[in-house]
Amino acid sequence: MNPEILNLLLSGEVRIVFRKKTNGLLRNLLATLNKDSIPPEQYSTLASVLQNTSSDLIVVWDIESNDWRSFYLNTVVDMFTTEQKKELDRE
Repeated sequence: MNPEILNLLLSGEVRIVFRKKTNGLLRNLLATLNKDSIPPEQYSTLASVLQNTSSDLIVVWDIESNDWRSFYLNTVVDMFTTEQKKELDRE
């Protein structure tokens, strides 16, 4: 996985907009790999995700649906942290 993306996901919430490979529709999710935002019963899955994530397929915890989701890096249309969004809203 791209180290910059991994660091963003490990440090907090990241809004990701991507195109689904199956139908081309845009999908929007609030993602993280930060342990503070993932339920304790999912920690073992988190360890597996971090060990087995490929450079193309990214597996993340979807905060809004409270479940694991995945996307391909080459389908990402936009990605920003919730802090970046707050800064944009203030401008």
